[in-house]
Amino acid sequence: MGYHILSKYRTELMGTAILWVMLFHSFDLDLHFTILNWFRAAGFGGVDIFILLSSMGLVVSLARREQDYSSFMARRASRVLPAYYLVMVPYTIFFILYYKTGWSGLIWNCLLLYYWVRPAAAFNWYIAGSMSFYAVTPLCYRRLRRSRHREVLTAAAILIASLANTLLTREGYWYAMDVAFRVPLFFLGLLMGFYVVEERRLGAKDLLFWCLWAGAGAAYLLARHYFHLEEYLPLCVLFLFSTVPSCLVLCWCFERLPLGWLRPFLRLLGTYSLEIYLLNVSLFSEVALLRKLVSFGPSNRLYFLLSYAANILLAVLLHRAVEGLRNVWTRRKDASLAAV
Repeated sequence: MGYHILSKYRTELMGTAILWVMLFHSFDLDLHFTILNWFRAAGFGGVDIFILLSSMGLVVSLARREQDYSSFMARRASRVLPAYYLVMVPYTIFFILYYKTGWSGLIWNCLLLYYWVRPAAAFNWYIAGSMSFYAVTPLCYRRLRRSRHREVLTAAAILIASLANTLLTREGYWYAMDVAFRVPLFFLGLLMGFYVVEERRLGAKDLLFWCLWAGAGAAYLLARHYFHLEEYLPLCVLFLFSTVPSCLVLCWCFERLPLGWLRPFLRLLGTYSLEIYLLNVSLFSEVALLRKLVSFGPSNRLYFLLSYAANILLAVLLHRAVEGLRNVWTRRKDASLAAV
């Protein structure tokens, strides 16, 4: 087995990640068992999987096709921003009118500066954070490509970012940590991308390293719990240690186990993961409002089950709408070029 397996099952991994994120956003969903409720509460780790796979995919894309900076950013923007604006604009207008906030939030959301300015109607951080990671990827890629010691550079970047995160949390800059905590995973994903491109095998030393890496994460978690260090050891840091090993384990399961309908379902979720996420953090985040319209008694499990189904269905429709608009734009562009 080689690192290419991360690329082979990238869509299934993204489907797993978005399902985990949906569970995380179901804040009052009781899964009855303590371990399942803890797993649900840790669902923000699904975003770490997204960051890892995204940066890995960017390296693969840059390695396969020479791209200048403007072309690279244009491709990323054309994939992300149409769906973002189709969801963000109406939701932000609703938010401003319903919660009576200022209209400046719509301007900052449109400019993708909302995460840094923090207006009252700021949209979810992920799109602004992703575009920030995209913006620095070509520079990081070129530097790592020239180096014969990529692991050393990656380790140095992870260490510097982790120390910076410690300083930021100590100084109280928690509003910036959604992105800052994912910087180490971003660099780790870049390294995984080079491993995929180089078709590096998962040898015994690699497996041993990732087992020890996961063990370090387990030690971090145990120290945090048993010594009551929650204030000093943020849970987000755990996913630096667990994301790659867990992705490799999941890929092994996809490769070897007869999972039946599960793989196609996760592939469906992964294909529409962007649209699912956008709707999940906007329309379907209005749980209190939606429950005024639909009530299922004391248990909320049926509510969330139906909301997940609606979320996925609307995401598929949104994806198709974006593709339809993109095809219309392409045809008109081709026609105008032919006329010239």
